[in-house]
Amino acid sequence: MSEEINKQMTATVISHFGNEVLINNQANENIRAKVKASLPALVCGDKVIWQENKLHEAIVIELLPRHGLLTRSTQYSAEKLIAANVDIAFIITSHKPAFKTGLLDRYVAACELAEIQVAILFNKIDTISDEELANYKSILKPYQDIGYPVHYISAKKQLGIDSFKQTIHNKTGVLVGQSGVGKSSILRALFPEANPKIGDISIKTNKGKHTTTYSELYALDDHSFLIDSPGIREFGLNIDEPESLAYGFREFQAFLGQCQFRDCKHTTEPKCAISQAVKENKITQQRWDSYKGILASLSE
Repeated sequence: MSEEINKQMTATVISHFGNEVLINNQANENIRAKVKASLPALVCGDKVIWQENKLHEAIVIELLPRHGLLTRSTQYSAEKLIAANVDIAFIITSHKPAFKTGLLDRYVAACELAEIQVAILFNKIDTISDEELANYKSILKPYQDIGYPVHYISAKKQLGIDSFKQTIHNKTGVLVGQSGVGKSSILRALFPEANPKIGDISIKTNKGKHTTTYSELYALDDHSFLIDSPGIREFGLNIDEPESLAYGFREFQAFLGQCQFRDCKHTTEPKCAISQAVKENKITQQRWDSYKGILASLSE
């Protein structure tokens, strides 16, 4: 075997197709590659080592260490990979399909537990009244109060896109959210050369129709990347120990360890530091109720 065939090179996984992946190599070329059978499942954003075999086929032979691995659970799988090596997650929301704080909190908790920064994007502001927008701003203010930036944008009208674009600089970001909130429209506004399918809303169900079926990475520049992920209707948290959920709620962390009971679940237990913080308006009732709802779902 020649030295050229033995040469090992690094690359980034930019999309996944069954048993093969599309990788971007050091020469900024996209190459379809097979994956060594002994490797774990790869996902968009993974850093890998690859080489050519005797048939000049690209083979991914090693997965490099990950950070910022975003996953979710489904009714069919305990873990479904979304993206790897993510620095910041842009959680896309909108008035249509119906805005759900519970779904938003699941995304936020998953990112907190994976040590991924969070920014919230409320899209389609051009399609609602000033009064309606003010109502959504009131709902999202508690997230801003605990440090999550919220951007109010319109991908269709290019409103707020430039300021949002600046937050991706020198980072790898991922767009996540319900089907129909406008992830692909946002991507197209940022990357005019990209051609993601643009979805719409089912009139019958008021739920988004799925258009993106797999995650794909786009390069804004040499150091800034954005991953478009498939839209979902439900987001199951991939948590082994339910008690770790509290660490996914940023504002809870200052009070953890202060409860009377070490195994406090922060629901109905006496002398719970979290429930006391809610009474003192240090944690919102909305977020505590959401936490309790998610915790109950983990035991189902």
